[in-house]
Amino acid sequence: MNYLRRIFNLIDFTRKLILNFIFILVLILVLISFFFSDFNRDEYSPVVVFAPKKINETTNLNLSFFGDELYQLSLFETISAIETASTNESVELLFMDLTYLDISFTGILEIGNALNVFKKSGKKVIAYSDFFDKKNYLLASYADSVMLNNNGMVLIDGFSSQKLFVKNLLEKLNIGVNTFISGKYKSALDTFTKDEMSEEDKLQTSFYLSEVWLAWKKIISLNRDKVLTIEIDEYINNLGNLTKKFKGDTAKLALDKGLVDTLIERTELKKYISSLISSEKILFKDNLTNYLDHKTSNNKFAVLVASGEIIDGDYSEGTISSENFTKILKRIEQDKDIKALFLRINSPGGSGFASERIRQRLKLLNLKIPIVISMGDVAASGGYWISMNDNLILANPFTLTGSIGVWAALPNFKDSIKGIGINSEQLSTNDLGLSLIEPPNENLSVFMQSYVDGSYTKFINLVSNNRKLALEETEKIAQGRVWPGESAVKNKLVDQLGVFQDGIEILKKETGVSDFEIKYIPVSPSIFDDLFSSFRNFLSLNLNVLEMIKPLEIQKLITRKNIDISLTCLVCSELK
Repeated sequence: MNYLRRIFNLIDFTRKLILNFIFILVLILVLISFFFSDFNRDEYSPVVVFAPKKINETTNLNLSFFGDELYQLSLFETISAIETASTNESVELLFMDLTYLDISFTGILEIGNALNVFKKSGKKVIAYSDFFDKKNYLLASYADSVMLNNNGMVLIDGFSSQKLFVKNLLEKLNIGVNTFISGKYKSALDTFTKDEMSEEDKLQTSFYLSEVWLAWKKIISLNRDKVLTIEIDEYINNLGNLTKKFKGDTAKLALDKGLVDTLIERTELKKYISSLISSEKILFKDNLTNYLDHKTSNNKFAVLVASGEIIDGDYSEGTISSENFTKILKRIEQDKDIKALFLRINSPGGSGFASERIRQRLKLLNLKIPIVISMGDVAASGGYWISMNDNLILANPFTLTGSIGVWAALPNFKDSIKGIGINSEQLSTNDLGLSLIEPPNENLSVFMQSYVDGSYTKFINLVSNNRKLALEETEKIAQGRVWPGESAVKNKLVDQLGVFQDGIEILKKETGVSDFEIKYIPVSPSIFDDLFSSFRNFLSLNLNVLEMIKPLEIQKLITRKNIDISLTCLVCSELK
């Protein structure tokens, strides 16, 4: 009886705790709404200050009251706010502090495009940083003037790729890895099976690095025309001697070579910016949020971001989960106000099952509304699989895509556990030999390789049919090879180079709708869905611990598995 009473008390306590948490959370949200609406809407300033940190492609609400801003603009909101500020008559100048910028290359190009719109309106753009690397310098190059802290530097290192190989380590640990691959460039498993990069992997990686580096320099040269007095490669390759010549003063070196236009102390920024405008008083803080476009319309263009590894199952943060994404796409399909979908994909791939499920749902949706697929920095393997319906695909010069290939791997630990005194023996009614302990027998090996080969055939057939390519042509550009954006366009894997703004213009033409509202579709469940799920999981956990886990249940946990193909491009995460 006491035992049951304890369980009841635990459940009652949990109920009260969660209800109190919900109440406090709702109160916080009300307060945020109050402060945000009444106090964060300053008068329009002649200076738009943009001091970004991490810019995500999805909206991020920061509940901390200790930061300078309660609301961090998403990438697409940032673009919209800059373009809106360009039409505001009170705005004279946009100042960017890029010191702590964390953003994708795709995001840089899209914000850069918005900055060009801003400059065309006759307004100035000033960029500043304590320190420039290849990312924030790329964005800074779109400004009319680039300023550097007089104790800072411009440190650009080009693009590189590094891969670790653990074959020898696994051999020392007596861990076997049986691999099944289709596509000679599919190098995802090389880290487990080789001591060094294969010639095919060296070829595709070198090609990609060269292409994106060329694209980076092209943009810089175009934006900094008539300012640079040194080639970027010459600057990097002789940085040691150049720094020595300037006695370690990297800021003066950057100024001398035209990489920056002005050296200035951070404390002098406000005074300097004030001297460039007609008004004497400016509120020198990040105020870009004030310029968000709150336009409403019955016609909506949905913007959805698919970012992360593609996985089976329900929502998991930082992933593209099949269950969650198909639900979202179904809701979009049922929303009669949504006239089009802009889908941003940032993914190295993942589960073959999940990729195909999402692709099928997108195909159904595309029968009702036009869809533009926009590739971010990476849309490879499974990321390409879900992109390749009969819809328009955009990429950019920094996009890594393709990797049309398939792999699967089966580890085995028989020799490893034997070395620490554990023996294993398996009895089975049939000769398939599924086990995490034993290496695959001939029957399982033949099955796995045939399954992977069949999946690869399906992959290239889908590409061939949807991209209107001959099968032989598809085979040549497949084989697991990765392609940068421009080459992907040449090989017809992608329709054209373009960014967010281009995608929206395409959707306007396809729908014939010019008056519309951008509707950002959240990927994560609502806060109340999250609370309900947490409560359910909590109860489940507490009820489960009341039972003893039997040895047989442990065996079930060990041996339970789904046989799935992997559409993952691991090389994508190794490039920087």
